[in-house]
Amino acid sequence: MRYISVLGIIIAAFVFGSTAGAAVPGMGEEKTLGTIGGTVFLDADANGVQDPGERGATGVVVHLLDTAGERIATAETFAHACEGLYIFSGVPAGNYTVEVVPPEGYGFTVPGMGEPGETASTVDAANGTTTPIDLTEEAITTTDLVVRDAGLVPAAL
Repeated sequence: MRYISVLGIIIAAFVFGSTAGAAVPGMGEEKTLGTIGGTVFLDADANGVQDPGERGATGVVVHLLDTAGERIATAETFAHACEGLYIFSGVPAGNYTVEVVPPEGYGFTVPGMGEPGETASTVDAANGTTTPIDLTEEAITTTDLVVRDAGLVPAAL
């Protein structure tokens, strides 16, 4: 399994105010590696969107999968300042999905309900994976962060 730095993106986000990839490029340097991340949240009203007062879920395991469905990196959602956030930085161009492992007693909320800019679930409830990510070289140079969020609800008994 390849190591993808989470620390680099945290430093970039908090110190430099950017989530620009595995490293903060200097003047004139072009980004060659991307960043995939998002928020895993507790969707209290099961509407698929993180509403005010709905907290991020901490300690949730998240995997980055390649086109063959192989796990190439693993992260865990944060428990402090960025509650529920996961980040994979230093990701080369390619096609990916994110797999979220729900904690015991939880399942996924309805996906695809949010408006642009909202934290909204993109996870298929049946298989726990997000919508596909086509991380092109153009996307890497123009996008600071490709986002895939996941909403959790208590599992039906």
